[in-house]
Amino acid sequence: MKKIMKTLLKHQYNLHRIMSVYTRILMATVTVVALILLGVAVSNIKFQSKQSLLIGLYNSVDIMGDQQAEVNRFARDLSDDPVRVANYRNFFSMNSEDYLDKSQDDFSGQTFYYLPTVMYDFFDQNNSFKKVTLNENSSNDSMVVTPDELGGVRIKANKVRAEGLYYTAPLVDKSSLTNFGSVLVNVSPKRITQRFDRLSFGKSLQFMVLSDAGQIQYGYHLDKHLKSRKLKNHWLGQNYKFIEKDLRRSYFVKGLTMPGNRYVFTLIPRQDVYLKMLLWSAMIILLAIAIELFLKWSFRWVFKYYNQELQWMTDSMSAISNGEIDARLHVPRQAGEIRTLAEGINTMLDAIDKYVLQIYQLKIAQKDANLNALQSQINPHFLYNTLEYIRMYALNEGEDELAEVVFNFGSLMRNNISQETNVPLEQEFDFAEKYSYLYQMRYPDQVSYQYSITEEVKKIIVPKFIIQPLVENYFKYGLDLTKIDNAIHVSAFEEGNDCVIKVEDNGKGMSDLEIKQLKEHLNSDVDTLMKNSHSVGIANIQARMQIQFNGNFALDIRRNKYHGITIQMSFKLR
Repeated sequence: MKKIMKTLLKHQYNLHRIMSVYTRILMATVTVVALILLGVAVSNIKFQSKQSLLIGLYNSVDIMGDQQAEVNRFARDLSDDPVRVANYRNFFSMNSEDYLDKSQDDFSGQTFYYLPTVMYDFFDQNNSFKKVTLNENSSNDSMVVTPDELGGVRIKANKVRAEGLYYTAPLVDKSSLTNFGSVLVNVSPKRITQRFDRLSFGKSLQFMVLSDAGQIQYGYHLDKHLKSRKLKNHWLGQNYKFIEKDLRRSYFVKGLTMPGNRYVFTLIPRQDVYLKMLLWSAMIILLAIAIELFLKWSFRWVFKYYNQELQWMTDSMSAISNGEIDARLHVPRQAGEIRTLAEGINTMLDAIDKYVLQIYQLKIAQKDANLNALQSQINPHFLYNTLEYIRMYALNEGEDELAEVVFNFGSLMRNNISQETNVPLEQEFDFAEKYSYLYQMRYPDQVSYQYSITEEVKKIIVPKFIIQPLVENYFKYGLDLTKIDNAIHVSAFEEGNDCVIKVEDNGKGMSDLEIKQLKEHLNSDVDTLMKNSHSVGIANIQARMQIQFNGNFALDIRRNKYHGITIQMSFKLR
């Protein structure tokens, strides 16, 4: 009992150490994982910001390039030949009625060319274009054309203001190669900016178009800093590199120089990126702290539970050691090692009480039977465990052969104490083979054995102890120690629809009369076989196999060519 208490206390101490080590390992693991996730999150945010800048920039530049090309094509259309150049000048110099009449006269008999119609087609094909301002060098006026005013609204040329996102193209008379006017097209930025919202930093992404003089021509989603008059004046007259360097102080920037000496920039405020990094870092750190606190609490709760259970067990063991023989260990409601241990110890204590009572009663009834009574109470498992200890000790001492002998003997003991009545045939073979091995160790230079079983019959279920008694009979009655070639061969195989088991030896054998008498006895009914005292092993096998296989069983005994005995059993597989 004291040893059990000492083991429990040691287990309690070891459990505390293990829990402490596991807690530290898990805490360190969570911390490392959190740091890795933190690094991944920061890198991912940086990557997303750069990706948003690049995608936003190149998408914008592609769209602006397409729109500028469309404006250039429109300008070439207006100045394609001298007739159209003259028509363009008439549009400025005449009122709308005179211009219509003049256009009809000039293009009589050919494709009609009328500027308001041309403008209608231009707006219809380009939904993003909202306003076109036409200029003619010899005129002091400009014509502002919109989808609602295709005939144009005349304004003074000096009052024309280029606002928002726009594109310009010169008008060149091909016949004289002189510039006679220009086209200014105002464009809706929706086609460009609608793609920004799909990006990771879409809400923070800013878009800006600057002239070569550093003047902001168009800006989308610009913050107060970029809209300030002071900053605009600071950039006037500066080149692309100066402006980009200045922007990088407060923004992550990507930019390009476009044809027409325009600077295009996409920007994300640094504080937005850093704020996102900070939020993700805070989330990961808080999650790691929560996980660590949960794990720490869980381990403390588990340890407290185990510690409490072990303490109850230790207290109960102390009470039992102090003479309270009726005391029992507390059994937890939850399944686990503690419950199994408590139930096992309680079962052991109940068995001890029972054994003590039996021994006491035996002492009163018959003092001379004390030793036998005590021996009859020995638990076969204790003997098997003792044999296992001997085997391990032999292995440690390098006595491999002794260890093998003890292992086989222990296996035989375990097979003897098992409660099963039917076993697979291969298990029965294994048991008999270990039995033969022990005899071979006793007579190493005089005995040999061989066991063979085919795969088809290994799993067949048969009554326990149908082969070992036959092998035992050979070693007990047939072994001839005057010679050195004693041998026994046990085999099992499938033959037709039958399973055949053979036990053959070259021992002392039996006379014809003995074989005849034994066969007559084996042909008796089952009750007679079980009651007769002669050849109990074979008779017992015959009786049990007859019952197991409903009479579909045959056992034959005969002398063989080795002057020994062959016992053959067969029964139907199905």
